[in-house]
Amino acid sequence: MTTAKDASGIDLDIKDAKEGYERFRLEFERDRAFYKSLATKKQKPRLLWIGCSDSRVVPSQITQADPGELFEVRNIANCVPPAWADDEAVGAAIEYAIAHLGIDDIVVCGHTGCGGIQALAEPIPPDQEAHLGRWVEYTRRAHELVAAARVPDTERGVATIRAHVQFQLDNLMTYEVVAKGVAEGRVGVHGWLYDMEAGEIQAYDPKTGAWRGLLESGQ
Repeated sequence: MTTAKDASGIDLDIKDAKEGYERFRLEFERDRAFYKSLATKKQKPRLLWIGCSDSRVVPSQITQADPGELFEVRNIANCVPPAWADDEAVGAAIEYAIAHLGIDDIVVCGHTGCGGIQALAEPIPPDQEAHLGRWVEYTRRAHELVAAARVPDTERGVATIRAHVQFQLDNLMTYEVVAKGVAEGRVGVHGWLYDMEAGEIQAYDPKTGAWRGLLESGQ
């Protein structure tokens, strides 16, 4: 991220994006049939991924998914507002994914080092960041639970992220289309946590309340 410009006066961040687009155009020409099929056929993604907007956490990279395989909702701290909340974007995506795209698995994925989770630790100026302040209130229940449990400071960060993911799974179940799908065995909901330093995913087991490595979890 920079405000610097090249000799032609083009912002270097925009220049980098343009160069990336140029490389994409070469890839597009090499695999034009694949991209044409994406454009002409109805999308059939295999997962609804609800994750954080963090630029370091890229769902398609982590899962090695091709274009067309993930239907993504990304926002600060991977929040799922409950169905009665004053938020249309996330709810609309959930309903569209299940009712119109036939997606049968929903993943809510948090990650270590999440700035959205950490945001409540410091005052948020309401005159400058009112939207952010209201949004991160969705993380408050996790903070309160971890504080009440007297989790040691060294473990509090990860514990809060885990608790937040679990609360978002609860919020998913407030949507009728999700609750009905789960009750009928048509829809699965999954809570994951991506460890950025280790490159590993932990999965939440709602039956035992335990978190374990995704490849060992049986999900």
